[in-house]
Amino acid sequence: MNSAGTIPPLQKHWKASGLVLLVAFFCAATLSGQSSREYDIKAAFLYNFITFTDWPADAFGSPDSPYVIGVLGNDPFGPVLDQIVNGEKIKSRPLVVRRFRNIADIHHCHILFISASEEYRLPEILRWLRGQPVLTVADIPGFAEAGGDIGFLSGTRVKLVMNPVAIQSANLSVSSKLLRLAQLVPGRRSLP
Repeated sequence: MNSAGTIPPLQKHWKASGLVLLVAFFCAATLSGQSSREYDIKAAFLYNFITFTDWPADAFGSPDSPYVIGVLGNDPFGPVLDQIVNGEKIKSRPLVVRRFRNIADIHHCHILFISASEEYRLPEILRWLRGQPVLTVADIPGFAEAGGDIGFLSGTRVKLVMNPVAIQSANLSVSSKLLRLAQLVPGRRSLP
């Protein structure tokens, strides 16, 4: 985000380019070490995850219900995530961002980013969401291995770790194109 508080043209291009840019971005983007830059990249990933994920029909209240990207806990994205989804539609549905403080407040959420501020209660959150059609995402170390759907690994590049068993148990279907970009968690991993 620039000093005027707007998304630079390159970020606007990210959301218009779909998988081609996601792959290029995934393979070539290096992090400058600035936390805000890292979360700009992660916000673009959250937006693109909708394109490559299918939810069951009953995950929506009505045919015109929006896709909801939720953030649970402290919001590391600032206004960037809102700006990325503003006015956008995917599969004829608008996108909205909602922020949650408590898991009991989460209703009709499709992608939930679980902030690092919630790491201490991660087992409780994942148990609460078990079986619900919510794609869980976090950058908490060991997230996918603990039963979350998609974990971000940070280093010189943002990498993905995906848990196909957890995704399937949420009654979600993720494109093989997205699965190919990620390191997959082997075997059955879930919380007791």
